[in-house]
Parts: sequence; C-alpha cells; structure tokens
Amino acid sequence: MRTNIVLNDDLMQEAMRFTSAKSKRALIEEALRTFVEVKAAEQQRETYQQRLRRLDAKLQNLQLKQSPAEILREDRDRR
Repeated sequence: MRTNIVLNDDLMQEAMRFTSAKSKRALIEEALRTFVEVKAAEQQRETYQQRLRRLDAKLQNLQLKQSPAEILREDRDRR
C-alpha cells in the first residue's frame, strides 16, 4: 500500500538507532510488525487470563485432600 505521511524527524532518527533497517520504509515495516506481535501477545494473555478466571470460578468450591505444596513435595521426593 502506498501512502504519504509526515513523520517526526527526531523520532525517526532515534528509532533508526535501535534497528538495523537501512531505510525509513524498512523501519516502518519493522515497527508495524513489532506492533502486531505485541498486540497479538497481549490479546493471547488476556484470553488466557479469562480462561483462568473461569476455571478458578468453577473450581472455587473444590477441596483438595492435600495442599498443592504437599503434592509437589511428594512428587519431588519420589524422583
């Protein structure tokens, strides 16, 4: 996609210091790729946290015969 935009020169120079990109176009593409990766990871974490909250709500009334620490200790001792 071709587009013309006005960019902050100081910000572009600073960003160029942190990349191996040889052109402004390459820098912008790297920045967009990084932005998409960060937002996708955020969304994945949020989805994971929502699943954990639902699971915690389902298991709230569950009572274990042993504490998780005891179970882990027994497992460790068996090895």
